[in-house]
Amino acid sequence: MTKFNILYFAFVSDHFGGVEQKIIGQFDALNNINNNTHLYFVSSSVPNEKLKSEIKARDKVQSLVNTMVNNAFSRRKEKFEFITNELKKFSPLDTVIYFRYPNADFLFLDFLKKNSEYKIVTEHQEFENTFLKYKFNGNYLRNILELFYGKKVRMYINGFVGVTSEIIDFQFRILGNSNVKSLYLGNGISVDKYKLRKPIENNKTKLNILFVGAGYKTHGLHRLLFSLKKHISLARPKENIQIFIVGDSNEMIYNKNIVRRLNLQDIVTFKGFLQGEELDALYDWATLGTGSLAIGRKGLKYTSELKAREYLSRGLPFFWSTIDEDIQESTGFILFLEEDVPLNFQRILEFNRGINQNEIATKMRAFANANLDFSVKMNKLNKFLYEILRS
Repeated sequence: MTKFNILYFAFVSDHFGGVEQKIIGQFDALNNINNNTHLYFVSSSVPNEKLKSEIKARDKVQSLVNTMVNNAFSRRKEKFEFITNELKKFSPLDTVIYFRYPNADFLFLDFLKKNSEYKIVTEHQEFENTFLKYKFNGNYLRNILELFYGKKVRMYINGFVGVTSEIIDFQFRILGNSNVKSLYLGNGISVDKYKLRKPIENNKTKLNILFVGAGYKTHGLHRLLFSLKKHISLARPKENIQIFIVGDSNEMIYNKNIVRRLNLQDIVTFKGFLQGEELDALYDWATLGTGSLAIGRKGLKYTSELKAREYLSRGLPFFWSTIDEDIQESTGFILFLEEDVPLNFQRILEFNRGINQNEIATKMRAFANANLDFSVKMNKLNKFLYEILRS
């Protein structure tokens, strides 16, 4: 394959959060395959020390920061001007622009028109216009701008990359035709950065459930808690069930209130944000993880969640109420439970009893390396971008 330039632009915050970690993971793997890859973090504020150190550790990663402009419209306009100036250093004949989709408006449309000689590919993580899915989630300005400019900007885009096929189909629904090239590419992960768990015991009479995440309502912890209460209230022998919840957000208060209301404090423990050895120890303690249980609140049927990829990398089997095209239920690593009905705790208990913890941990790690690691994902992306350039 002939070498070509990849210019990756991502509008981000000033800290090294989950999005920024994913982007760095993408870059590292993509740069190993194609060392003409350049990453640009575009932000309205100076990166914090952690993000700054990650940027400085890499030759072809830099931040484009505009801190002197207060008006939101002017800031966004200036960001596209920064990007346009960077493009002048590269020929459109051997360069592909890769955007983490920056949302539609007249400024992005103007940028696309001015730089139409370049091949441009956008990566999509979600339904950008939730009005079209009858979900009114508060992003009203974004939704309105997508209504007016969504189709127009997509007419200047040469390829779509979506983390689910459902999201790709949504792009074509907006565009109105399917002539644009597309690639389904579920989220990847840097598998080696996660410690493989060493289960403390293989006791099938204990159900130790671990949830790692912010606890948003789409994560569906409310379903887990109400279903647990219903299970306990039934006239059955009380199993040894414990739930640890790791993570925090403003919405986690909602889950804490449910636990108090249902009097589940002896079973459910909120651990707050943890990392390092403390988090490793909880993965060793756990027998099952919890994935998203209410993704339908986003209007989605499919997902490509990073939480599940961490569970797989660490070797923790889990249950959820979503579909991931990268992880089939037939692998035996996951238990699918229908959404919008109480969770069947008997099925969860039976799933737990049927697992050999040490054996499944090794199998899950091997699966993650073969199917989910960034090296695998970015090899597919590099080939797709080259195809776009030569089309």
